[in-house]
Amino acid sequence: MFQSVVKSCQSIPQYNDMEINPENIKLDNNGHLLDYHMWNKEIANWLAQEDGFHLNNNHWKVINLVRKIYIETKTSPPMRLLIKAIRINLSEEMASSRILYQLFPDGPVRLACKYAGLPKPKHCM
Repeated sequence: MFQSVVKSCQSIPQYNDMEINPENIKLDNNGHLLDYHMWNKEIANWLAQEDGFHLNNNHWKVINLVRKIYIETKTSPPMRLLIKAIRINLSEEMASSRILYQLFPDGPVRLACKYAGLPKPKHCM
């Protein structure tokens, strides 16, 4: 299932920026959006700021890739498949768990999904 998605993520979608009202953002108990359709860049930045985090260009590359994979498969990729997708779609240099943990220290897949407006991955504790 993920094999075709890993190869098809060449065109990462761009999302419109909109202003947000944090009082209207519905989150689950883990801090993830309840409805991934409500996601935008401002919500991602707001979620990251709530965690004391600033998203840079490399974060956005991973976030957009994870979101693309989720939209196509309705599930988030496990770490190994995310690394493979990064290697194919982004860069060899970023395609390592060490780099991903530098970007998302508290769990690369979980945090990338959180900031991408996606549910907490089932394979994350």
